[in-house]
Amino acid sequence: MTEISRRNFLLISGMSSTSLLKQTFKTQKSPERHRKKLSSQLTFDAWIELNLKNMTWNLRQIKKTAKVPVMAVIKANAYGHGLVKTGEHLEKVRINFLMVGKLQEALLLRKKGVSTPILNFGPFSSGDTETIIRNNISQSVFNGKISSLSQAAQRIGKKAKIHIHVDTGMGRMGISFREALPYIKKASLLEGILIEGISTTLTEDDDFDREQIKRFLNLCQDSEKKGISLGFKHAASSDGVLDFPESHLDMVRPGIALYGYYPSDKTQKEDRLGLKPVLQLKSQVVAVKTLQPGDSVSYHRKYTTQKKEKIAIVPIGYSDGYPHNTIEKAHVLIKEKRYPLIAAVTANHCTVLLKENSAVSPGDEVVLLGSQGKEKITAVDIAGWAGVSAYKILIGLSPFLPKREIYYVGD
Repeated sequence: MTEISRRNFLLISGMSSTSLLKQTFKTQKSPERHRKKLSSQLTFDAWIELNLKNMTWNLRQIKKTAKVPVMAVIKANAYGHGLVKTGEHLEKVRINFLMVGKLQEALLLRKKGVSTPILNFGPFSSGDTETIIRNNISQSVFNGKISSLSQAAQRIGKKAKIHIHVDTGMGRMGISFREALPYIKKASLLEGILIEGISTTLTEDDDFDREQIKRFLNLCQDSEKKGISLGFKHAASSDGVLDFPESHLDMVRPGIALYGYYPSDKTQKEDRLGLKPVLQLKSQVVAVKTLQPGDSVSYHRKYTTQKKEKIAIVPIGYSDGYPHNTIEKAHVLIKEKRYPLIAAVTANHCTVLLKENSAVSPGDEVVLLGSQGKEKITAVDIAGWAGVSAYKILIGLSPFLPKREIYYVGD
């Protein structure tokens, strides 16, 4: 047997780069062969697979419904899907705008070569102003810091693009609709400032949303009567895209729908857009054990066998973003069959109860979120087991999980 040094082992373990995986996927003839080939190339660490064709499909469905330009919400690491990979893909399919929640996200996209218009919906400091302008980032504003943007724009001889955010009842970010008209007028008179848009956020309460849009449009009308150009008016999230056509205005801001999920249980069941989930969460069996009656599993003997049982250990846990409170509810897929999780989800491991005659062995693929054969587990399923929303399941996935784009023949 050839001896492998620790250093060489680490080098080999690190070979699952994006380029290697792209080559791996492109040479396969079917999803099943993808899976087999992938398993031979990966370490035992968990990973995420992205079907970006599904994201393109979801975007197309949103466009058909809204019939206006789309600002894709890719904040929070693109809802767990990977900020840069998502931004690059959406640029390829000619998205109109990208929206992030932190300036660092916008700057990272620019560093990686994404040139699509980007709106930073999050806060900024006076020290950030020149960086924002030089990187052609549009900035959401609603307070006195707009003056520092104006000053920086004049210093460097470039326009600062802004979207004025108005609080019409969300009670969070934004200038109150009652105080917004003087602010808009002031912004329109500042040197170096270009009002590119005006926005609000809806509460997703059906009746109150209508009141919010009324407040917002009245404000816009009053501003335009004074000769102020407001650019894009935008308010609708995924919820508004689906259930509130009056909120579509000049642009919509879908988030969760881009990734293949709906904003509520009601819309998820209706599935009016035929959305397709983009993300799958996978790992591999690292060990299979046979336990005798009275044997225990995990800290504090969380699980004790009453009879002879067979288990599989999977190297994924709550440090990877898999929720810890799903035991006695959650299942995973191995060899196209469902198996329950037992004991406790720990930081780096979970335990699967197998059938005594199951042919599961180390190296077998484990699907925690996604499909295998005819079986499927969605973020909605996991959310139900954990008592949270699908948003939290997706956003909670560790940004350190490797992300592999699925390629099929003909790509």
